Amino acid sequence: MIGRRSHDSERNAALYVTGEMRPAERRRFEAHLIGCDDCWREVSLAREGRRMAEAAREIAPPGLRDDIRASISVAAVPRRFPRRLVLLAAVASVLAVSMFSAAEVRSRQQPPPIAAALAAARTDTLAARGPSERPAPNLSSQGLQLVMGERVDLAGLTSDAFMYRSAAGESVLLFTSRDPFPVAHDASPLAAGVNGWTAKSDGMTLVCGDRPMSYLVIARDAWLVGLVERGLISEPTAS
Repeated sequence: MIGRRSHDSERNAALYVTGEMRPAERRRFEAHLIGCDDCWREVSLAREGRRMAEAAREIAPPGLRDDIRASISVAAVPRRFPRRLVLLAAVASVLAVSMFSAAEVRSRQQPPPIAAALAAARTDTLAARGPSERPAPNLSSQGLQLVMGERVDLAGLTSDAFMYRSAAGESVLLFTSRDPFPVAHDASPLAAGVNGWTAKSDGMTLVCGDRPMSYLVIARDAWLVGLVERGLISEPTAS
């Protein structure tokens, strides 16, 4: 049971981020997150660690994934330090050694802001810099429930990021920004009269447009992306 006064925020955050929570418990924990600073902090830390590990796996040169696993397996875990801190330190040290090679690989893929947004969508991770600047669009008419909204940095492009979840538990990310998003690799223009593009990458569907604001939507299922687009058009407070 998740309570405000007595609960293991680190354990709950780990179960949540790794997807080991049952659906009902996951929904209760997401509601609990809104009012619990400790759990919110632990989830942010756990997601950042997962994001770093996922980025290393996706963009690093061959062999780096094995190096990270080896570093984690041999790292001693002092009693006073949580294992998640050791994991972050091990991943960060290996990434630092291979930074130049990884940068070369990344430069041949998506534009950095698009790559960062894709990594967030793959891992359900938002590396928050603070609360979102604009209110979250209300997409309840499309059957989408807001999970969280954060201010994020997409490789130099400052954006508000909103995570929504469908009734079936599938997630979709909406990024909005005052600045335009770069065009993804192999993108196709939207329908005539609509300024924007759509693309497929890493099993994800991406759609970018500029009305009612500059936005980027990413999900594994294209129909979820369509729901967000329809919601943005009909959302009365969008500006």
